[in-house]
Amino acid sequence: MGACLIVAVATLIASGWNQSLPALGFLAALAAFAFAAYFRPSVDIYAERVEFINVATIATVPFSRLESIGTKWALDVRADDSSKATAFAAPAPSAMKARTVTANQAHWNPDIATLIYTGGPGTSTSTASGAAAHMVDDAYQAWKKGETAPDAVATGAPPAETSELASASAMASEPDTTTASRKAITRRPNWLSIAVLATGIALFVLSFSLSF
Repeated sequence: MGACLIVAVATLIASGWNQSLPALGFLAALAAFAFAAYFRPSVDIYAERVEFINVATIATVPFSRLESIGTKWALDVRADDSSKATAFAAPAPSAMKARTVTANQAHWNPDIATLIYTGGPGTSTSTASGAAAHMVDDAYQAWKKGETAPDAVATGAPPAETSELASASAMASEPDTTTASRKAITRRPNWLSIAVLATGIALFVLSFSLSF
């Protein structure tokens, strides 16, 4: 985004306002996509849930409904009703990088509980998907034991409110009253990213219409 601003200023100085409009519109759209796809997505871990902040949606998965954690294409979690959520912010390693990493076997100790699918380079903590998967799994295991989940943001956004992340462990130990009829994973629009994308596209279109 900073690079877009620098290029925009340089274009204005070199070409003037009228001739720079199409380029400025393109740079505005590019900055909007960069924000929505790179700066905004994150995996936010709270005391009783995990949230995937994706480009267009925010998926919330309570630990009380969490069934498994996978890393085949990206970090994904499955709930007890077979629903699935994938984290845009934590992709699995590319084929080239996968050759240089090995699966993290630390969690495959039979004495250590885990929800992560075993095997595959995507489970290595040296990858985005693996690091996020282990953070989610550690928080889930802490919740299951009635402990306070650690403060954690796997990638992207700044850490969440301490009061959210360090809620009383007594809440985690209460009986689960969630019924199977309710959706385990809730999704809502990511209005901030959507608004930024819409603004970028609108500026792009407007710049071309004003240049003629």
